[in-house]
Amino acid sequence: MDVEQYNLTGPQKSIWYTEKFYQGTPINNIAGYLTIDNVVDFDKFKKSILKFIKENDSFRLKFYHSEKETYQKIIPFSELDYEIEFIELSTLNDVEDLTSKLVNIPFTLEDSFLFIFKIFKLPNGNGGFIINAHHLISDAWTAGLVVNEIINNYENFINGSTN
Repeated sequence: MDVEQYNLTGPQKSIWYTEKFYQGTPINNIAGYLTIDNVVDFDKFKKSILKFIKENDSFRLKFYHSEKETYQKIIPFSELDYEIEFIELSTLNDVEDLTSKLVNIPFTLEDSFLFIFKIFKLPNGNGGFIINAHHLISDAWTAGLVVNEIINNYENFINGSTN
């Protein structure tokens, strides 16, 4: 299947050029975490995140650069395209430390996904996710969207709905 390519928007061009100027740094990374204060069904939680990725084109964007231009493509969803790491952590401090480490790892801009999700489990069975996303695909508004949609998806899966 041939995937259409699109020009970068004005704000994306600005971010792209900033990224090129500060190449190899995490200047455009946005990270955070969410904890659920209940025992988590981690299979359904993973499905909730994958459903979010499937339904949000910006999380399926890949960027490319040719001699003439930089462009983006929306990659068709496949659960095989992206693996979510599951990790067990001891404390909330460990979650914060890992989030701080992730936000400081620069993304490879071309032909790669510009986000990382990690699902974590705490010793009491509670858990959540850590996200690190590049500003080319995410902003402060997106952070609220990510949390709301993933939690909605999770509640629907817990309640037996697949919508």
